[in-house]
Amino acid sequence: TVREGDGVTFQCSMSGDSMSSYYMFWYRQGPRGSLDWIFREGDAYREGFQDRLKGTLESSQIRFTL
Repeated sequence: TVREGDGVTFQCSMSGDSMSSYYMFWYRQGPRGSLDWIFREGDAYREGFQDRLKGTLESSQIRFTL
């Protein structure tokens, strides 16, 4: 169970290719089901999110963390 204000970590990984061949994004699902991007690799955050989360790309481990 996660409570409001608790920290959470999400990870995405891949196999069979290099992450450097792709741009990696994190999205959130809005209340009506729409997808809104919140982070793109290279420290690009959607307005209002830069102080709320931290995203990292670890190419050597083929892992993208939010």
